[in-house]
Amino acid sequence: MQIIPFLFAVLAACNVYAQSSTALDALLTLLGDDSEFGLFVQLVQAIPVDDIAEFASLLTGNVTIAVPEFAPDGTVSQLLGNPSSILPLLSYHLLRAPVDNSSTAMSPSHTLVPTALTDSSTVFLENNQSQAMVLTMESDGSFHILNQPTDVILTPRSSLNVLDVTYAWANISNLLTVPGSISTTLPTINSSAFAVEAAVAGVLNTYEGQHGITLFVPQDSAFTSVNGTLTALNSSELASVINGHALNGTFYSSQLSGTQVSLAGKPLSLSGSTVSLQGGNSAKIVTSDILLENGVAHIVDTVLLLDSVKNGGAVSVAVSLMKWFAPCLAMLVGMGLVL
Repeated sequence: MQIIPFLFAVLAACNVYAQSSTALDALLTLLGDDSEFGLFVQLVQAIPVDDIAEFASLLTGNVTIAVPEFAPDGTVSQLLGNPSSILPLLSYHLLRAPVDNSSTAMSPSHTLVPTALTDSSTVFLENNQSQAMVLTMESDGSFHILNQPTDVILTPRSSLNVLDVTYAWANISNLLTVPGSISTTLPTINSSAFAVEAAVAGVLNTYEGQHGITLFVPQDSAFTSVNGTLTALNSSELASVINGHALNGTFYSSQLSGTQVSLAGKPLSLSGSTVSLQGGNSAKIVTSDILLENGVAHIVDTVLLLDSVKNGGAVSVAVSLMKWFAPCLAMLVGMGLVL
């Protein structure tokens, strides 16, 4: 290794961190005079010393700071009790894109915005992708952040200039929650049946351990009509059905096109809001871009099944009914009640 170039690189990096930290100190001093920034300032000041330079560096470039006005009861004390969790959380409050009328889709459509959150203990996307945020604009011009436990309203404000650094910022009505695991997310959107079936089939842990996954999750009501078919399957067959709803890699709604091969090895044709299983049925996406810590889920209205599985399920149900009915019929004949 050539020592001199290496030292210059280290000194340059230190200089960037020093400038960023100085700008951050000045920013906090400015914000500290305004009560609406109180929660944000409190959390930034609680970031561990080893993490503060990294947070300062995240504030450079094209970034919009989402400043929360409130936090759920008990949340702040939990964060202060676990300071290492503050940097990932606040990184999710840094948007790598502007928020305005021209860049945000009108409801019911939405826009995906990258954030500064790439922490490897919180985000498990492929290729070190940053976690996304989902925004929509209502007809009254208000901006809303989706995929949150409560309705979070985002209100853009005028920019701040500190030490020749310009910061775009916005108020948000509540502290954000970082996207969680499949097991914790699906029950909150009335799609727990898929997680249950995936666990029974022995594939849920595989999904949650994967870096980058896309799930087409049937809503709970969709499982009612196919319950007889699914219960007639053995664990391997059930795993194949569930894997038919999963893709390797993260495909947000804007990327759903063409043909992709599912984890069951079957082609899925993707076109707009329609997902079609080759040799089987189709489903409509009713809610897209449910963010997960390791991918994304799209809620569909139908369980995807191969025609052979559906027909096999019908035969199995018929056979089961005959096995039940035959002894009853024999008994009735023996009693002379049926000729």
